[in-house]
Amino acid sequence: TQSTWGIRHCLLFSSHLMKLLSVVLYKWQEDAPLALASGFELSSFSFFQRKVVREHLTFASRTICGRTHPGQRSTVTLENNIGQCHVYVPPSGIACAAITDNEYPQRVVFSMMAELVRIFCEQHPPRTFDGASADLALDFPPLQDYLARYQNPMEADKLMKVQKDLDEVRDIVTKSIDQVLARGETLDSLMQKSNDLSSVSVDFYRRAKKTNQCCQLY
Repeated sequence: TQSTWGIRHCLLFSSHLMKLLSVVLYKWQEDAPLALASGFELSSFSFFQRKVVREHLTFASRTICGRTHPGQRSTVTLENNIGQCHVYVPPSGIACAAITDNEYPQRVVFSMMAELVRIFCEQHPPRTFDGASADLALDFPPLQDYLARYQNPMEADKLMKVQKDLDEVRDIVTKSIDQVLARGETLDSLMQKSNDLSSVSVDFYRRAKKTNQCCQLY
């Protein structure tokens, strides 16, 4: 049944493979970034699981991106160690968020995000999204290409000839999901207000939390 599965279970089932689950490009706005292009790799989940998984990944990405300020890079470990959300917000205001498992190399994912932001800015000048007040689905083929290519981070690193000095990742702010929440906030309250989650997804989180199942997403 739905209450007996979860992202953590699926990640552990094939833990020998590092996973890149999602990549989203945003027009950065504090607390409520607007998605401009997104890609998901959910083939490790059953067809019936994917909608709920996608909604929770979208919720985590948008929430953490909106709490990462321009000029910052951050990595937030999601609750129960089911994975990490990496966010890059350059001064341009075009942000990128990627969710991976805990083993995915931090240097590689931030190199990928920086490259995607650079290409996106070349292909989509600000006039294509400046007036947006809701999420867009702009045509950006490199996103799916990179999402597929970076499923194997070691091969992608070699293929793309990413020669980044480790010093470049020293300024990444590492946090837990609890540290992202403002004083008095809870995930429950954020989920209630989020447009990214259906009632089914919110109910799934509550039931998993109540029964203390390993399938908890957060």
